[in-house]
Amino acid sequence: MSSFEKKVKSAIIELIAPGDKVLVAVSGGADSLALLYLLEQFSKELGYELFVAHLNHLARGRESDDDASFVEKEAIKLSLPFFVDKIDVKKSVLKSSFQESARILRYQFLEEVLLSIKGNKIALGHTADDRIETVLMNFLRGAGLKGLAGIPEVRGHLIRPLLGCTRSELEVFLSEQNLIYRTDSSNNETKYLRNKIRHEVIPFLKTFNPDISGNLLDLAEIARGEEQWMSEKARELYSQLVTTECGDLCFEITQFENHPLAMKRRLVREIFYQINGSLREITALHVQQVLDIFTSARVGHWLKLPSNVRVVCGYGTVRFSLTDDSASAEIDKTAKKMEIPGVTSLEQLGIQFHARLMEPPMPKPVDHKQAYLDFEKTGENIHIRFFQPGDRFVPLGMRGHKKLKSYFIDQKVPREERSLIPILTNDLDDIIWVYGERISDSFRVAENTKKVLFIDGKSL
Repeated sequence: MSSFEKKVKSAIIELIAPGDKVLVAVSGGADSLALLYLLEQFSKELGYELFVAHLNHLARGRESDDDASFVEKEAIKLSLPFFVDKIDVKKSVLKSSFQESARILRYQFLEEVLLSIKGNKIALGHTADDRIETVLMNFLRGAGLKGLAGIPEVRGHLIRPLLGCTRSELEVFLSEQNLIYRTDSSNNETKYLRNKIRHEVIPFLKTFNPDISGNLLDLAEIARGEEQWMSEKARELYSQLVTTECGDLCFEITQFENHPLAMKRRLVREIFYQINGSLREITALHVQQVLDIFTSARVGHWLKLPSNVRVVCGYGTVRFSLTDDSASAEIDKTAKKMEIPGVTSLEQLGIQFHARLMEPPMPKPVDHKQAYLDFEKTGENIHIRFFQPGDRFVPLGMRGHKKLKSYFIDQKVPREERSLIPILTNDLDDIIWVYGERISDSFRVAENTKKVLFIDGKSL
Protein backbone atom coordinates (compact mmCIF):
# COMPACT_ATOMS: atom_id res chain seq x y z
CA MET A 1 0.00 0.00 0.00
CA SER A 2 1.43 3.39 -1.00
CA SER A 3 1.93 6.23 1.47
CA PHE A 4 -0.88 8.09 -0.34
CA GLU A 5 -3.32 5.22 0.18
CA LYS A 6 -2.29 4.92 3.85
CA LYS A 7 -3.02 8.63 4.30
CA VAL A 8 -6.47 8.26 2.75
CA LYS A 9 -7.23 5.13 4.77
CA SER A 10 -6.39 6.97 8.00
CA ALA A 11 -8.75 9.79 7.03
CA ILE A 12 -11.53 7.30 6.22
CA ILE A 13 -11.12 5.56 9.58
CA GLU A 14 -11.55 8.92 11.32
CA LEU A 15 -14.68 9.81 9.36
CA ILE A 16 -16.51 6.53 8.72
CA ALA A 17 -17.47 3.89 11.28
CA PRO A 18 -18.24 0.21 10.66
CA GLY A 19 -21.89 -0.19 9.63
CA ASP A 20 -22.18 3.30 8.14
CA LYS A 21 -24.18 3.77 4.94
CA VAL A 22 -22.21 6.24 2.84
CA LEU A 23 -23.62 8.07 -0.18
CA VAL A 24 -20.78 9.13 -2.51
CA ALA A 25 -21.41 12.23 -4.64
CA VAL A 26 -19.76 11.52 -8.00
CA SER A 27 -19.58 14.08 -10.79
CA GLY A 28 -17.28 11.95 -12.94
CA GLY A 29 -14.30 14.27 -12.50
CA ALA A 30 -10.92 13.23 -11.13
CA ASP A 31 -11.62 14.17 -7.50
CA SER A 32 -14.95 12.40 -7.08
CA LEU A 33 -13.91 9.34 -9.13
CA ALA A 34 -10.78 8.91 -7.02
CA LEU A 35 -12.93 9.27 -3.89
CA LEU A 36 -15.27 6.54 -5.13
CA TYR A 37 -12.50 4.05 -5.89
CA LEU A 38 -10.60 4.78 -2.68
CA LEU A 39 -13.72 4.34 -0.56
CA GLU A 40 -14.57 1.13 -2.39
CA GLN A 41 -11.01 -0.16 -1.90
CA PHE A 42 -11.34 -0.05 1.91
CA SER A 43 -15.11 -0.65 2.29
CA LYS A 44 -15.01 -4.40 2.99
CA GLU A 45 -12.04 -4.15 5.37
CA LEU A 46 -13.56 -1.27 7.35
CA GLY A 47 -17.15 -2.54 7.17
CA TYR A 48 -19.17 0.28 5.60
CA GLU A 49 -21.66 0.30 2.72
CA LEU A 50 -21.44 2.51 -0.36
CA PHE A 51 -24.05 4.10 -2.64
CA VAL A 52 -23.42 6.38 -5.66
CA ALA A 53 -25.32 9.58 -6.56
CA HIS A 54 -25.07 11.94 -9.53
CA LEU A 55 -27.20 14.97 -10.43
CA ASN A 56 -27.23 16.08 -14.06
CA HIS A 57 -27.55 19.90 -14.12
CA LEU A 58 -28.34 19.90 -17.88
CA ALA A 59 -25.92 22.81 -18.22
CA ARG A 60 -23.63 21.52 -21.00
CA GLY A 61 -25.96 19.61 -23.29
CA ARG A 62 -24.57 16.29 -24.51
CA GLU A 63 -21.51 16.66 -22.27
CA SER A 64 -23.71 16.68 -19.14
CA ASP A 65 -25.62 13.61 -20.34
CA ASP A 66 -22.34 11.79 -21.02
CA ASP A 67 -21.15 12.60 -17.47
CA ALA A 68 -24.29 10.97 -16.05
CA SER A 69 -23.86 7.88 -18.24
CA PHE A 70 -20.20 7.64 -17.23
CA VAL A 71 -21.02 7.70 -13.50
CA GLU A 72 -23.73 5.08 -13.97
CA LYS A 73 -21.30 2.75 -15.76
CA GLU A 74 -18.66 3.18 -13.04
CA ALA A 75 -21.21 2.33 -10.34
CA ILE A 76 -22.26 -0.79 -12.27
CA LYS A 77 -18.61 -1.77 -12.72
CA LEU A 78 -18.17 -1.65 -8.93
CA SER A 79 -21.54 -3.37 -8.32
CA LEU A 80 -22.74 -0.42 -6.27
CA PRO A 81 -26.33 0.92 -6.02
CA PHE A 82 -26.57 4.21 -7.89
CA PHE A 83 -28.99 7.14 -8.11
CA VAL A 84 -28.96 9.47 -11.11
CA ASP A 85 -31.36 12.38 -11.60
CA LYS A 86 -31.52 15.50 -13.74
CA ILE A 87 -32.70 19.05 -13.18
CA ASP A 88 -32.48 22.14 -15.37
CA VAL A 89 -30.71 24.59 -13.05
CA LYS A 90 -31.22 27.48 -15.48
CA LYS A 91 -34.99 27.05 -15.16
CA SER A 92 -35.01 26.66 -11.38
CA VAL A 93 -36.98 29.15 -9.30
CA LEU A 94 -33.98 29.91 -7.06
CA LYS A 95 -32.97 33.57 -7.16
CA SER A 96 -29.24 32.88 -7.09
CA SER A 97 -26.35 32.65 -9.53
CA PHE A 98 -26.11 29.49 -11.63
CA GLN A 99 -23.25 28.16 -9.50
CA GLU A 100 -25.06 28.81 -6.23
CA SER A 101 -28.36 27.39 -7.52
CA ALA A 102 -26.57 24.27 -8.77
CA ARG A 103 -24.93 23.83 -5.37
CA ILE A 104 -28.23 24.19 -3.49
CA LEU A 105 -30.09 21.79 -5.79
CA ARG A 106 -27.25 19.26 -5.68
CA TYR A 107 -27.26 19.18 -1.88
CA GLN A 108 -31.06 18.89 -1.83
CA PHE A 109 -30.81 15.90 -4.17
CA LEU A 110 -28.12 14.26 -2.04
CA GLU A 111 -30.15 14.75 1.14
CA GLU A 112 -33.22 13.20 -0.48
CA VAL A 113 -31.25 10.17 -1.66
CA LEU A 114 -29.58 9.77 1.75
CA LEU A 115 -33.01 9.73 3.37
CA SER A 116 -34.32 7.14 0.89
CA ILE A 117 -31.47 4.70 1.60
CA LYS A 118 -31.58 5.42 5.35
CA GLY A 119 -27.92 6.42 5.13
CA ASN A 120 -25.94 8.51 7.58
CA LYS A 121 -22.98 9.99 5.65
CA ILE A 122 -22.53 11.92 2.40
CA ALA A 123 -18.97 11.75 1.08
CA LEU A 124 -17.75 14.66 -1.05
CA GLY A 125 -14.59 14.80 -3.13
CA HIS A 126 -13.21 18.18 -2.05
CA THR A 127 -9.41 18.33 -1.90
CA ALA A 128 -6.70 20.50 -0.39
CA ASP A 129 -6.78 22.53 -3.63
CA ASP A 130 -10.47 23.27 -3.09
CA ARG A 131 -9.72 24.35 0.44
CA ILE A 132 -7.01 26.75 -0.74
CA GLU A 133 -9.31 28.21 -3.39
CA THR A 134 -12.09 28.64 -0.83
CA VAL A 135 -9.75 30.46 1.57
CA LEU A 136 -8.85 32.94 -1.16
CA MET A 137 -12.47 33.35 -2.27
CA ASN A 138 -13.54 34.10 1.28
CA PHE A 139 -10.60 36.46 1.75
CA LEU A 140 -11.70 38.44 -1.31
CA ARG A 141 -15.27 38.58 0.02
CA GLY A 142 -14.12 39.99 3.35
CA ALA A 143 -14.72 36.91 5.50
CA GLY A 144 -13.62 36.46 9.08
CA LEU A 145 -11.79 33.57 10.73
CA LYS A 146 -14.44 31.04 9.76
CA GLY A 147 -14.06 31.94 6.09
CA LEU A 148 -10.27 31.80 6.30
CA ALA A 149 -10.54 28.29 7.75
CA GLY A 150 -11.88 27.17 4.38
CA ILE A 151 -13.85 23.97 3.87
CA PRO A 152 -14.37 21.86 7.02
CA GLU A 153 -13.63 18.14 6.96
CA VAL A 154 -16.96 17.41 8.67
CA ARG A 155 -20.18 19.40 8.66
CA GLY A 156 -23.13 17.49 10.04
CA HIS A 157 -23.28 14.25 8.03
CA LEU A 158 -21.17 15.70 5.19
CA ILE A 159 -17.64 14.28 5.16
CA ARG A 160 -14.62 15.08 2.99
CA PRO A 161 -12.06 12.23 3.24
CA LEU A 162 -9.75 13.77 0.60
CA LEU A 163 -9.35 17.20 2.15
CA GLY A 164 -5.75 16.37 3.06
CA CYS A 165 -4.91 15.33 -0.53
CA THR A 166 -3.93 17.47 -3.48
CA ARG A 167 -5.56 17.24 -6.87
CA SER A 168 -2.27 16.13 -8.43
CA GLU A 169 -2.03 13.22 -5.95
CA LEU A 170 -5.46 12.03 -7.03
CA GLU A 171 -4.58 12.27 -10.70
CA VAL A 172 -1.46 10.16 -10.09
CA PHE A 173 -3.59 7.57 -8.25
CA LEU A 174 -6.09 7.40 -11.13
CA SER A 175 -3.29 7.05 -13.64
CA GLU A 176 -1.72 4.18 -11.69
CA GLN A 177 -5.13 2.46 -11.55
CA ASN A 178 -5.66 3.03 -15.31
CA LEU A 179 -8.84 4.91 -14.56
CA ILE A 180 -10.15 7.51 -17.00
CA TYR A 181 -12.14 10.44 -15.64
CA ARG A 182 -14.38 13.11 -17.15
CA THR A 183 -13.27 16.72 -17.59
CA ASP A 184 -15.80 19.50 -17.13
CA SER A 185 -15.15 22.05 -19.89
CA SER A 186 -16.71 24.82 -17.74
CA ASN A 187 -13.82 24.42 -15.26
CA ASN A 188 -11.69 26.44 -17.69
CA GLU A 189 -14.13 29.37 -17.88
CA THR A 190 -12.66 32.20 -15.82
CA LYS A 191 -16.02 34.00 -15.58
CA TYR A 192 -16.51 31.96 -12.40
CA LEU A 193 -14.58 33.26 -9.38
CA ARG A 194 -13.28 29.85 -8.29
CA ASN A 195 -11.88 29.14 -11.78
CA LYS A 196 -10.31 32.58 -11.97
CA ILE A 197 -8.56 31.99 -8.63
CA ARG A 198 -7.46 28.50 -9.73
CA HIS A 199 -6.08 29.52 -13.13
CA GLU A 200 -4.93 33.10 -12.58
CA VAL A 201 -4.64 34.18 -8.93
CA ILE A 202 -2.80 31.17 -7.45
CA PRO A 203 -0.25 30.93 -10.31
CA PHE A 204 0.38 34.67 -9.89
CA LEU A 205 0.85 34.33 -6.11
CA LYS A 206 3.34 31.51 -6.70
CA THR A 207 5.64 33.99 -8.46
CA PHE A 208 6.06 35.64 -5.03
CA ASN A 209 6.09 32.46 -2.97
CA PRO A 210 6.33 29.02 -4.64
CA ASP A 211 4.93 27.42 -1.48
CA ILE A 212 1.91 29.74 -1.22
CA SER A 213 -0.45 26.75 -1.26
CA GLY A 214 1.23 25.21 1.79
CA ASN A 215 1.17 28.55 3.60
CA LEU A 216 -2.53 29.00 2.88
CA LEU A 217 -3.27 25.51 4.21
CA ASP A 218 -1.32 26.35 7.39
CA LEU A 219 -3.33 29.57 7.68
CA ALA A 220 -6.56 27.59 7.30
CA GLU A 221 -5.57 25.20 10.10
CA ILE A 222 -4.64 28.06 12.45
CA ALA A 223 -7.87 29.88 11.63
CA ARG A 224 -9.92 26.72 12.18
CA GLY A 225 -8.47 26.09 15.64
CA GLU A 226 -8.99 29.66 16.81
CA GLU A 227 -12.41 29.84 15.16
CA GLN A 228 -13.60 26.74 17.01
CA TRP A 229 -12.45 28.10 20.38
CA MET A 230 -13.97 31.56 19.84
CA SER A 231 -17.21 30.08 18.49
CA GLU A 232 -17.68 28.05 21.66
CA LYS A 233 -17.20 31.17 23.78
CA ALA A 234 -19.61 33.16 21.58
CA ARG A 235 -22.31 30.47 21.82
CA GLU A 236 -21.97 30.40 25.62
CA LEU A 237 -22.37 34.18 25.81
CA TYR A 238 -25.21 34.15 23.26
CA SER A 239 -27.22 31.75 25.43
CA GLN A 240 -26.78 34.13 28.38
CA LEU A 241 -27.67 37.36 26.56
CA VAL A 242 -30.40 36.54 24.04
CA THR A 243 -34.06 36.67 25.03
CA THR A 244 -37.23 35.81 23.13
CA GLU A 245 -40.09 38.31 22.81
CA CYS A 246 -43.15 37.47 20.68
CA GLY A 247 -41.06 35.12 18.59
CA ASP A 248 -38.26 37.66 18.02
CA LEU A 249 -34.72 37.19 19.29
CA CYS A 250 -33.47 40.18 21.28
CA PHE A 251 -30.28 41.61 22.74
CA GLU A 252 -30.39 44.18 25.54
CA ILE A 253 -28.34 47.06 24.12
CA THR A 254 -26.36 47.96 27.25
CA GLN A 255 -25.37 44.33 27.93
CA PHE A 256 -24.39 43.80 24.30
CA GLU A 257 -22.29 46.95 24.14
CA ASN A 258 -20.28 45.90 27.22
CA HIS A 259 -18.39 43.27 25.20
CA PRO A 260 -15.31 43.59 22.96
CA LEU A 261 -15.87 44.37 19.30
CA ALA A 262 -14.65 40.93 18.18
CA MET A 263 -17.23 39.22 20.40
CA LYS A 264 -20.04 41.55 19.28
CA ARG A 265 -19.34 40.65 15.67
CA ARG A 266 -19.60 36.97 16.55
CA LEU A 267 -22.84 37.48 18.47
CA VAL A 268 -24.39 39.17 15.42
CA ARG A 269 -23.34 36.29 13.19
CA GLU A 270 -24.60 33.75 15.74
CA ILE A 271 -28.07 35.32 15.96
CA PHE A 272 -28.27 35.51 12.15
CA TYR A 273 -27.36 31.81 12.00
CA GLN A 274 -29.97 30.93 14.63
CA ILE A 275 -32.67 32.67 12.59
CA ASN A 276 -31.58 31.78 9.07
CA GLY A 277 -29.74 28.48 9.57
CA SER A 278 -26.82 29.63 7.42
CA LEU A 279 -24.13 32.31 7.28
CA ARG A 280 -23.55 32.15 3.54
CA GLU A 281 -25.34 35.42 2.75
CA ILE A 282 -24.15 37.65 5.58
CA THR A 283 -21.04 39.74 4.94
CA ALA A 284 -18.76 41.90 7.06
CA LEU A 285 -20.72 44.93 5.81
CA HIS A 286 -23.99 43.48 7.09
CA VAL A 287 -22.44 42.80 10.49
CA GLN A 288 -21.15 46.38 10.69
CA GLN A 289 -24.57 47.76 9.78
CA VAL A 290 -26.10 45.82 12.67
CA LEU A 291 -23.40 47.06 15.04
CA ASP A 292 -24.22 50.62 13.96
CA ILE A 293 -27.82 50.07 15.07
CA PHE A 294 -26.60 49.11 18.55
CA THR A 295 -24.27 52.11 18.66
CA SER A 296 -26.85 54.69 17.61
CA ALA A 297 -29.62 53.06 19.71
CA ARG A 298 -32.19 55.14 17.81
CA VAL A 299 -35.68 53.75 18.44
CA GLY A 300 -37.36 52.66 15.23
CA HIS A 301 -34.11 52.36 13.30
CA TRP A 302 -34.34 49.16 11.27
CA LEU A 303 -32.35 47.15 8.78
CA LYS A 304 -33.20 44.35 6.39
CA LEU A 305 -30.57 41.63 6.05
CA PRO A 306 -30.44 38.83 3.45
CA SER A 307 -33.01 36.00 3.68
CA ASN A 308 -35.67 38.41 5.06
CA VAL A 309 -33.97 38.80 8.42
CA ARG A 310 -35.14 42.08 9.94
CA VAL A 311 -33.31 44.01 12.67
CA VAL A 312 -35.18 46.68 14.62
CA CYS A 313 -34.01 48.97 17.42
CA GLY A 314 -36.59 49.21 20.20
CA TYR A 315 -36.51 50.74 23.66
CA GLY A 316 -33.31 49.36 25.14
CA THR A 317 -33.26 46.28 22.89
CA VAL A 318 -32.44 45.29 19.34
CA ARG A 319 -34.81 42.67 17.90
CA PHE A 320 -34.07 40.15 15.16
CA SER A 321 -36.86 38.39 13.28
CA LEU A 322 -37.62 36.46 10.12
CA THR A 323 -40.17 38.37 8.07
CA ASP A 324 -42.19 37.79 4.95
CA ASP A 325 -42.42 41.20 3.33
CA SER A 326 -44.67 39.96 0.56
CA ALA A 327 -47.20 38.64 3.08
CA SER A 328 -47.25 41.76 5.25
CA ALA A 329 -47.63 43.99 2.18
CA GLU A 330 -50.84 42.18 1.26
CA ILE A 331 -52.59 42.51 4.65
CA ASP A 332 -56.11 43.82 4.11
CA LYS A 333 -56.59 46.94 6.24
CA THR A 334 -60.30 47.30 5.40
CA ALA A 335 -62.53 47.67 8.48
CA LYS A 336 -64.38 44.48 9.39
CA LYS A 337 -67.63 44.13 11.35
CA MET A 338 -67.41 41.89 14.41
CA GLU A 339 -69.85 39.03 14.81
CA ILE A 340 -71.60 39.28 18.20
CA PRO A 341 -72.02 36.62 19.36
CA GLY A 342 -69.72 34.69 17.06
CA VAL A 343 -66.24 34.41 15.65
CA THR A 344 -64.46 37.00 13.51
CA SER A 345 -61.19 36.02 11.85
CA LEU A 346 -58.24 38.08 10.64
CA GLU A 347 -56.56 35.26 8.72
CA GLN A 348 -53.55 37.24 7.55
CA LEU A 349 -52.65 38.17 11.11
CA GLY A 350 -53.50 34.72 12.46
CA ILE A 351 -56.05 36.11 14.94
CA GLN A 352 -59.60 34.98 15.72
CA PHE A 353 -61.93 37.07 17.90
CA HIS A 354 -64.49 35.04 19.88
CA ALA A 355 -67.31 37.27 21.17
CA ARG A 356 -70.15 36.35 23.54
CA LEU A 357 -72.51 38.03 25.97
CA MET A 358 -72.56 37.21 29.68
CA GLU A 359 -73.97 38.43 32.96
CA PRO A 360 -71.85 40.09 35.64
CA PRO A 361 -69.88 39.41 37.75
CA MET A 362 -67.05 38.14 35.60
CA PRO A 363 -63.48 36.90 36.19
CA LYS A 364 -60.43 39.02 35.50
CA PRO A 365 -58.93 38.83 32.00
CA VAL A 366 -56.15 36.29 31.65
CA ASP A 367 -54.07 38.71 29.56
CA HIS A 368 -54.37 41.75 27.27
CA LYS A 369 -55.82 39.55 24.52
CA GLN A 370 -59.09 39.29 26.46
CA ALA A 371 -61.51 42.11 27.16
CA TYR A 372 -64.66 42.48 29.30
CA LEU A 373 -66.76 45.45 28.10
CA ASP A 374 -70.06 47.11 28.95
CA PHE A 375 -72.31 46.00 26.08
CA GLU A 376 -74.77 48.85 26.55
CA LYS A 377 -71.90 51.32 25.99
CA THR A 378 -70.24 49.53 23.08
CA GLY A 379 -73.39 48.63 21.21
CA GLU A 380 -73.58 45.69 18.83
CA ASN A 381 -72.04 47.45 15.82
CA ILE A 382 -68.37 46.96 16.58
CA HIS A 383 -65.76 47.16 13.82
CA ILE A 384 -62.13 46.07 13.62
CA ARG A 385 -59.75 48.47 11.92
CA PHE A 386 -56.14 49.62 12.21
CA PHE A 387 -54.25 52.71 13.37
CA GLN A 388 -55.15 56.04 11.79
CA PRO A 389 -53.40 59.41 12.28
CA GLY A 390 -55.15 61.39 15.02
CA ASP A 391 -56.54 58.35 16.86
CA ARG A 392 -57.28 59.09 20.52
CA PHE A 393 -58.77 57.08 23.37
CA VAL A 394 -59.03 56.96 27.17
CA PRO A 395 -56.71 54.16 28.35
CA LEU A 396 -58.15 52.10 31.20
CA GLY A 397 -57.34 53.79 34.51
CA MET A 398 -57.03 57.28 33.01
CA ARG A 399 -59.56 60.14 32.85
CA GLY A 400 -58.44 62.17 29.88
CA HIS A 401 -57.95 61.27 26.24
CA LYS A 402 -54.52 60.31 24.99
CA LYS A 403 -53.22 60.15 21.45
CA LEU A 404 -52.80 56.54 20.41
CA LYS A 405 -49.40 57.38 18.91
CA SER A 406 -48.24 58.74 22.28
CA TYR A 407 -49.63 55.68 24.02
CA PHE A 408 -47.62 53.41 21.70
CA ILE A 409 -44.48 55.42 22.40
CA ASP A 410 -45.03 55.29 26.16
CA GLN A 411 -45.66 51.53 26.03
CA LYS A 412 -42.56 51.04 23.85
CA VAL A 413 -44.50 49.37 21.05
CA PRO A 414 -42.09 49.03 18.08
CA ARG A 415 -42.99 51.43 15.28
CA GLU A 416 -43.22 48.73 12.61
CA GLU A 417 -45.77 46.78 14.71
CA ARG A 418 -48.20 49.64 15.39
CA SER A 419 -49.98 49.53 12.03
CA LEU A 420 -50.69 45.80 12.46
CA ILE A 421 -52.47 46.03 15.84
CA PRO A 422 -56.25 45.52 15.51
CA ILE A 423 -58.37 48.33 16.96
CA LEU A 424 -62.02 47.82 17.94
CA THR A 425 -64.36 50.79 17.51
CA ASN A 426 -68.07 51.54 17.96
CA ASP A 427 -70.57 53.14 15.57
CA LEU A 428 -69.07 56.60 16.21
CA ASP A 429 -65.53 55.28 15.57
CA ASP A 430 -64.63 55.72 19.24
CA ILE A 431 -61.85 53.32 20.23
CA ILE A 432 -63.14 50.54 22.49
CA TRP A 433 -60.05 48.34 22.68
CA VAL A 434 -56.49 48.43 21.36
CA TYR A 435 -56.02 44.68 21.00
CA GLY A 436 -53.22 43.22 23.04
CA GLU A 437 -52.75 46.54 24.82
CA ARG A 438 -55.61 48.15 26.74
CA ILE A 439 -59.36 48.75 26.64
CA SER A 440 -60.82 52.24 26.81
CA ASP A 441 -61.89 53.38 30.25
CA SER A 442 -65.07 54.72 28.65
CA PHE A 443 -66.25 51.17 27.90
CA ARG A 444 -65.12 49.35 31.02
CA VAL A 445 -67.46 47.25 33.12
CA ALA A 446 -68.90 49.30 36.00
CA GLU A 447 -71.04 48.50 39.07
CA ASN A 448 -74.23 49.29 37.15
CA THR A 449 -73.30 47.17 34.10
CA LYS A 450 -76.12 44.79 33.21
CA LYS A 451 -74.73 43.01 30.13
CA VAL A 452 -71.07 42.16 29.59
CA LEU A 453 -69.45 41.66 26.19
CA PHE A 454 -66.53 39.24 26.48
CA ILE A 455 -64.05 39.15 23.59
CA ASP A 456 -61.26 36.60 23.49
CA GLY A 457 -58.52 37.04 20.88
CA LYS A 458 -56.99 33.71 19.95
CA SER A 459 -54.28 32.60 17.58
CA LEU A 460 -55.43 30.63 14.53
